[in-house]
Amino acid sequence: MRRLKHERLDKKAFRMGIVLMLRDMDPAERSRKIDELTKRQMDIPYSQKGYLSRSTIYRWLHEYRISSDQSQSLLDKERSDRGEFRALNHDQKDALIAWRSENRYRTVANLRDELLAYPQLSDVRVPSESTIARFLQSVNLDRKTMGASEDPSKKRIRLPFEAEYPQQIWQIDTKGPKLEVIDQDTGELKIAKPVVIIDDCSRYILIASYVLEETEHVVMQLLRVVVSVYGIPETLYADRGGPYVGHSLSRAMTLIGCKILHTKPRDPSAKGKVEKAMPILSNHLESELMLLNRKYPLEEVNEYAQALISQDYQKKRHSVTGQTPEERYLSLPVQYRRFVSEATLNMVFLDSKKAHVSNTGIIKYNRQKYLVPDATLFGKDVVIRFDDTDSSQVHVWHNDRCWGEAKLHIPGNHYLERLELLNQFDKPKPTPSVKPAPPYNRISRLLAAHRREMEDMDLNTELAALEKEREEFRAQLTSSKVRSGTEKYELFGVEEFVHLLSVLLRRQMDAYEHLSAHTVWNSCGPFSEEMVRRIVGQLLGQNHPTTDLKGFLNALRIDALTTTKDKER
Repeated sequence: MRRLKHERLDKKAFRMGIVLMLRDMDPAERSRKIDELTKRQMDIPYSQKGYLSRSTIYRWLHEYRISSDQSQSLLDKERSDRGEFRALNHDQKDALIAWRSENRYRTVANLRDELLAYPQLSDVRVPSESTIARFLQSVNLDRKTMGASEDPSKKRIRLPFEAEYPQQIWQIDTKGPKLEVIDQDTGELKIAKPVVIIDDCSRYILIASYVLEETEHVVMQLLRVVVSVYGIPETLYADRGGPYVGHSLSRAMTLIGCKILHTKPRDPSAKGKVEKAMPILSNHLESELMLLNRKYPLEEVNEYAQALISQDYQKKRHSVTGQTPEERYLSLPVQYRRFVSEATLNMVFLDSKKAHVSNTGIIKYNRQKYLVPDATLFGKDVVIRFDDTDSSQVHVWHNDRCWGEAKLHIPGNHYLERLELLNQFDKPKPTPSVKPAPPYNRISRLLAAHRREMEDMDLNTELAALEKEREEFRAQLTSSKVRSGTEKYELFGVEEFVHLLSVLLRRQMDAYEHLSAHTVWNSCGPFSEEMVRRIVGQLLGQNHPTTDLKGFLNALRIDALTTTKDKER
């Protein structure tokens, strides 16, 4: 695309600075100076490149010498059709001006799609994206010009960290209030805030939901849904806001094997990737809904948000990773994801608080008394988990272990009184002869007791297994297995396949290359050791670079598919 007048002058000034430096030198000295310039990284105006080539510098010197007017040399030619825009009629221009003036974040591609959606605006000819962009630039409605009024002092430079693989780090944040929605319970207008959870490695948005109350309970319910669908992360990164520093959230994530990290004090905006994803909602959803001049229910707003994220954001190629968030996140094999049962999630993500058990086994909570299920807890400090909507159920935890449900204390079920009754039952009494005798249900009672015991055992056993699984999962992805050359594999599996590639290529592979190798093995494998050695050896004999793991994997995939087709024939 041709530049405007001031942009062309900026490019000419840069070229003239190079030419004036070289014009009076002798050929040998000029050649040495050009060698230095081609190796130096430069800030070239309106160019994504950082280096100059020898042919480009010599071309500028030639144009400067043959030019009869030095003021016009090295200046790009101006478009002959500037200001005409033959592919845009008056109706299309008016529509583009109105749409971009309302919201500067509407992209050129979105504006072109909107023109095509109206027959009266696309019946003559279809303009290209470059034509639309050039027209908007001519009327000072390009994004750079419209955003020039922003205060540059508010922009801070940060160096974000990078997770090694998906599910390693999740980031969570809440944006400030801006959107009014209708509360379906009361019919009143309330401010809704979006809560966004994003995967650090892939930039995949796991959930983006508007809520009316930003509380710890609401955040825990959203996390429970996300963990149930996507699995357990290794780390949850959040700021120091009230919903993220509570005891209930901290203990719930710790029990399922997830560590919580918080930003440093007085630096609440250090979340990087999740904050960069927030403008997707404010610029492309909230601004559009507010321009429609009507109020939406909360559920409908969340449907719009889900459609925007799933249909647009997740499928666009990210400028940093070079992949779509969906493609990069799904590259993690299923066997490396840690899941937990719904029963355990429902128990762990209940609200919790500390409580003290009296010497008679009673816990006081919400102006009511509860009896603990085990006498060993008498006189100890415990943690109770409860649901605000059902005060009859309170679960007792001690040392990260569930001890059962504390029953509501009513006259007649006191623990000490029950012991006295049980002692009386120990004395045998004669069995009266009564006809007919009731059915003998001992087996049924034993089965019910066994099920209750297994439920308690499953919860605690599953929580202990999650912690062990977390360590094994971390070790598999971050450690590289080094084996001696004399060792022979009894079975050639995926781990042996990855190790053999590392040996043949004579280098260590990072976590992302591990995932790529696992993906090819799961989709086209299993491969034999002889096949891997043969294909990799052929490529190495052709001087194929060892850093291009994708090329080796593609060759293995093609050979496996060819072998399968030959067998089918």
